[in-house]
Amino acid sequence: MKKNLIALFGGLLFAGALISCGGGAGETKSKAMTADLANGEAVYNKSCIACHMTGVAGAAALTDKARWEENAAKGMSVLLEDAMKGYTGKYGVMPEKGTCTDCTEQDMYDAISFMLDKAGVEAAE
Repeated sequence: MKKNLIALFGGLLFAGALISCGGGAGETKSKAMTADLANGEAVYNKSCIACHMTGVAGAAALTDKARWEENAAKGMSVLLEDAMKGYTGKYGVMPEKGTCTDCTEQDMYDAISFMLDKAGVEAAE
C-alpha cells in the first residue's frame, strides 16, 4: 500500500511538472496583495496539506522552519510565481498550483502566507 501511495504521489508530481512545461498565460501579476490567513488555511487544508504536512516528495513540511526560512529568502513574489507556474528545485517538484486547479492567485498567496505564518517565518518583500 505504501509503495502504491508513493507511486501515486510521484505520478501526480510528474504530471504536474509536464503540465507546467506547456506554458502559461504569462508572468504572474506583481500587484500588492494582502494575505487572508483564514482563506490560506482553507486552501492549505484542501490542497496543500497532502505534501506540506509532512514533506512528501521534497515539499517543505509545515514544521520545517529552516526550509521555510530558505524559501522565504526568495521573496513572496518568487514563491507565488513558483506556486502558480510550478517549480523544480533541489528538493523536488512543486506542481503548477500544487494541483489546485481552481485556486486563484490570491488563494495561492493566502496559502503561502498561511504556511509561512505557521512556520514562524516572514518572506523577504
